[in-house]
Amino acid sequence: MSLRATTTLILFSTFFSERLHGNRTNYKDALKFGFYELQSARDWYREVTADIGMHADLVLYWIRTAALLVTPVAPQFAEHIHTDNLKSPTSIQNALWPTPAKAVDPAILEAAAYMRGTIKAIPDTEGALVKMLNKTRGKKGGGALVDVFDPKKPKSVRIYVAAAFPEWQNTCVEAVRAAYDEVADKVDDGKVRDVLSEKGLIKDKRAMPFVQAFKVGIFLFQVVGLLV
Repeated sequence: MSLRATTTLILFSTFFSERLHGNRTNYKDALKFGFYELQSARDWYREVTADIGMHADLVLYWIRTAALLVTPVAPQFAEHIHTDNLKSPTSIQNALWPTPAKAVDPAILEAAAYMRGTIKAIPDTEGALVKMLNKTRGKKGGGALVDVFDPKKPKSVRIYVAAAFPEWQNTCVEAVRAAYDEVADKVDDGKVRDVLSEKGLIKDKRAMPFVQAFKVGIFLFQVVGLLV
């Protein structure tokens, strides 16, 4: 494992930084967000920066945060990390909770979630192609797949970022906005379907799955204000 000491944060470092600050204080989810999600964020960051190394300042910040989180249940261990490893001159019992220098950016968190899904889909797709390749090996026409995909050759992925939604997606977004009830803090699915029917999209098989995914993203990343 290698670390970088530069002052510039690359894209994945920005993702990792936002994840460290993005956990909400729902106590019933403390174990999930305060331990498992924190570990998962570090593991993913380490994986995607394997070629250039993680940012040293972010790693130290993660260690401090993790030590603070386990202080109530493992105070001796947390104190060891804080004073012996991090060389803090004072006890962790006097340490303040980390305060982010700026507000968490929901757009960065959503972009990170998209990137994680895309990166996971790559080996999944490769595995499916390898299985297909093994099934067709030696069969008539099986060589055509080898010409398209060779698991032994190096691969690269090019990700395109759209500046705007396609028109049909814009219509779906507007339908969700029109159906959002600010008082009840929810989206009326019936109104969404009415708007999509008016726009001729209700029979489009892409529309409702996109609407559902869009709604999940809105409430998951706390960007409901965009609908008002």
